[in-house]
Amino acid sequence: MREPLCGTYSPSIDAKGRMSFPNKLRDVLGPEFYLCKGPEIDKQYIAVYSVEDFKEYSAKLYEIPGDIGGEIRRVILAGAEKQSPDKQGRIFIPAMLREYAGIEGEVTVIGNYNKAEIWNPAKLTVDSQIIDPEAYKAAMAGFVF
Repeated sequence: MREPLCGTYSPSIDAKGRMSFPNKLRDVLGPEFYLCKGPEIDKQYIAVYSVEDFKEYSAKLYEIPGDIGGEIRRVILAGAEKQSPDKQGRIFIPAMLREYAGIEGEVTVIGNYNKAEIWNPAKLTVDSQIIDPEAYKAAMAGFVF
């Protein structure tokens, strides 16, 4: 198993849609990785998966049966994009994904175990504050490490 993705970074996107992707996350993800819409329907961010994890994720999407499975695959996979950072460590964020996530200028990139996430900083702050403290305590009860 490879190292988990973690940390918070604040790069910016230039007028051409390029951003410097954090070195520490690139080192874990590898020389190529995939960008796609995040899996949560109520949160608009860009998910970043290693090639290996994206293949596994895509295969799991194909296990969702029926029409809803087809719709979910279309929503997530139609905008997926394989990226290879350039020599300066920059990647290109396609316009469709930038618009979906509402990002321009400054962004927040976080590591979230098996994927990185690219967020509009204001949206991440709002979403981070909606965790119910009691639900948080209940979920973490008995969590020992």
